[in-house]
Amino acid sequence: MSHANYAGHAFHDSFNNGRASGEITITDAHVQFRNDQGNVRFSITGAQFKLGGASDRLLFISHPSQPGWNLYTSDLSILKHPALHNDPAVQAQVKKARNTKRLAWGVFGSVGMLLVAIPLCIVLFMDSITGPLARHVPAEWEEKLGETAFGQYQMGQEFLPQEEADTLLEPMIQPLLDHLDSDRYQYRFHISRDDQVNAFALPGGYIVINSGLILKADSADEMLGVVAHEIAHVTQQHSVRNIMGTAGVYLTINAVLGDMTGLLAVMADAAPFLINQSYSRGFESEADAEGLALLHRAGINPEGLITFFEKLRQQEQEQIEKMAGEDNSAAVESTLQFLSTHPATEDRIAQLRKRIDALPHQRERDLQTEFTALQERVKLFVAEEDEEEQ
Repeated sequence: MSHANYAGHAFHDSFNNGRASGEITITDAHVQFRNDQGNVRFSITGAQFKLGGASDRLLFISHPSQPGWNLYTSDLSILKHPALHNDPAVQAQVKKARNTKRLAWGVFGSVGMLLVAIPLCIVLFMDSITGPLARHVPAEWEEKLGETAFGQYQMGQEFLPQEEADTLLEPMIQPLLDHLDSDRYQYRFHISRDDQVNAFALPGGYIVINSGLILKADSADEMLGVVAHEIAHVTQQHSVRNIMGTAGVYLTINAVLGDMTGLLAVMADAAPFLINQSYSRGFESEADAEGLALLHRAGINPEGLITFFEKLRQQEQEQIEKMAGEDNSAAVESTLQFLSTHPATEDRIAQLRKRIDALPHQRERDLQTEFTALQERVKLFVAEEDEEEQ
């Protein structure tokens, strides 16, 4: 006769408080419980075996012949006892109990995997997730955020008088604004006295164009290619989506579930982050595509964006070759500033070329006269600073 003992418990009216600990013994034909207060013994045939308790971690055993007794144990190795597999009815119950346990572990494992997978997917696909979320941010919030960030940027910065900037830029930029798909934002363009070949956009339609960009460009098409790219950063809400990406998985999950308060609170303090922000490759590619489409709708040659990128790439290469082995990082920094925030990789230029080749041919605007007037005024604006320093 084979038998095995398992630590267990029993419910019965004869025990204090109706419950007591003891030992459960399984033999070839019987189940027995005993302790110093009493014992019970019944046949395996006809016995009931059921999982229960938290996460089905307990096995309950009872028998119709002993209606007042209910045994249970947390030692689930009892299910492996050979005697429980000899009786077909008991075997079916044991099999069901074991399958229930496997299912519970499977569900537990699946939930655990989801708890890991959901945050991981949010991190990996943050750019895609933030798109629908950003549309729930009121335009007024974006405009206030952009205004605050621009106010901080203005400190210690020189700008071409706004009335002059508006007059010079309007004939070139208005065609772009006229062909936007949405009037969600009121755009404001500013010309900064800064020799870095750069431009940047802030939420709500604030766009700063550096004097270095205007003077380095050879045509209106080149400058407007960069401006259209920056407008696309605004229309696609890339700054807001950047903030969402840094807000953390918890706040993003809450926003996905409909609670935007946490993200909006983070946005309220994010102005300093926006001045020197960089965009993901996905955001830059999206701005390229949207910017090119806008240029085409406005009748402006989109080749300008490519030629400008290629020019900067060539200049970058010349500087690297010239400065190789020399400690002149500060001298190179200004030249590479635009590329650091707008990386013009060979693959990216190729994608721009592919998109332009797919556009239908159309008559394009000639804005060179207006651009020449802008450059001449910016040259004087930059020279004014040089005279003040002498």
